[in-house]
Amino acid sequence: MDERAYWIWLAEAFGQGSPLAALLIRRFGSARAVFEGAADELEPDAEVRSETAASIRETVRKKSLTRAEDIAARCDNRGIRILTCDSPAYPDALRTLRDMPMVLYVLGELPDVTDRLSTAVVGTRKMTDYGRRIAYALGAGLAFGGAAVVSGMALGADSMALAGALDAGGPVLAVLGCGVDIVYPSEHGELYHRILENGAVLSEYPPGSPPVGSHFPVRNRIMSGLSDAAVVVEAGRGSGALITARLALEQGRRLFAVPGRVGDEGAEGTNDLIREGALPVMRPEDVLSEFAHIYKSVNLPLAHTRLRNLNFEELSREAMERTGIGVRDGARGKPSGSPGARSRDFRDTPRRRADEKFRRASEEGRRSDRSGVEAPAPEKESAVPRQDEPKKTAAPKETPVSAPAPKENDFGKREKQTVNSAKNFVPAQKTELDLLDESELKVYNKMKPSVPTLPDELVDADTPIGAVLSALTVLELTGAVESGSGGYFMRVAPDDIMLSENS
Repeated sequence: MDERAYWIWLAEAFGQGSPLAALLIRRFGSARAVFEGAADELEPDAEVRSETAASIRETVRKKSLTRAEDIAARCDNRGIRILTCDSPAYPDALRTLRDMPMVLYVLGELPDVTDRLSTAVVGTRKMTDYGRRIAYALGAGLAFGGAAVVSGMALGADSMALAGALDAGGPVLAVLGCGVDIVYPSEHGELYHRILENGAVLSEYPPGSPPVGSHFPVRNRIMSGLSDAAVVVEAGRGSGALITARLALEQGRRLFAVPGRVGDEGAEGTNDLIREGALPVMRPEDVLSEFAHIYKSVNLPLAHTRLRNLNFEELSREAMERTGIGVRDGARGKPSGSPGARSRDFRDTPRRRADEKFRRASEEGRRSDRSGVEAPAPEKESAVPRQDEPKKTAAPKETPVSAPAPKENDFGKREKQTVNSAKNFVPAQKTELDLLDESELKVYNKMKPSVPTLPDELVDADTPIGAVLSALTVLELTGAVESGSGGYFMRVAPDDIMLSENS
């Protein structure tokens, strides 16, 4: 029997991102041992609750290697490499994660980062001109200095950093939220093939897996886990890039953030990170210098020399127009909307219509002479220099919340919107629950206030672990839940969460 099939079975049985699969490997040593019945005798203890132990036993009793063998055969036919936890080439950095991936699917040549600095560069999909230039410069500068660049190939800052590193001739690694045989977004085909020539794309999702929204927050732990440091270029307070920042800190990685102009929406998240202790980044050398004494491959003088006199405004714009980074529908030349942002027409979604509902409500409030309405600031483009207490009403303690129509997940990203004292609204301290989608509300309602809960305890037939983790990420970003040590999440006290009277 192909040993890889046991690992693939374990990953698929518990779902990508589940810490329970890793717990079983620590207990029983191998996926084959788990498959052959070792977990049948699992008893509750200080690490495993009785409900969790029962759930594990029920899961492992559903034994079938058919799908796993099919996935392995498909990989072999398509030239996709399978790295399991016991593979010599499996990255050592990921073995230390509480929720380490059981299997990695790889296309291309995985950069050897054993003796090389690796840095994750992430940021908003709706980057400004400033963010475009900085992301590209960071990617190029890190590559010039001998570092490998890790990112997600997403629209905006992630891909600009990869483009900069590729243009500088450095090794890159893209971690996908879909199968490695799928180019997502489809407009990044040129970037995808350049990455395969100078590095690798990898994923814990089998070939053919679509880019489902719940995959992306889950894959972020791999991006930070593979890296010595994470750099956040631009991020609003609800940005998915902050997920990677939080995971990097939890994993003991060094966190950096690029300062932004006070008052700009895309700078709120990064400026908050700096205020809370992240190291500020003005240029690539700021990151390289922190690791020069650790890695002999880091070459600060070479990076400084090669970066000198480069015009990153022109280089980054040319790279964006050449590759279509941040441009939807395959447009080239002059992008639609702000450089690096999605086309405005592309976002005619339920989420956008919900935002329009809030805008109209705010206008009604102003017409009624109600004060205290705070609306999101419009996206601004920054000039780019050359390189050298209202009353609170509590939600009922255990009253389930009815879900509105589903909204675009946008990969765990939510723009924070607060409406205070507006007509027809009850003000919220942290979040409006009716802005959450159906799966997020379901996870929220299954949790009890102030009771630590593991993600696996929230899994059911209709809500796999990936959807649970994605929902918890959004709930945490909006303030509805808090994360603690040991992988637990806790729903905050109900008087901190408000319900909007507008529906």
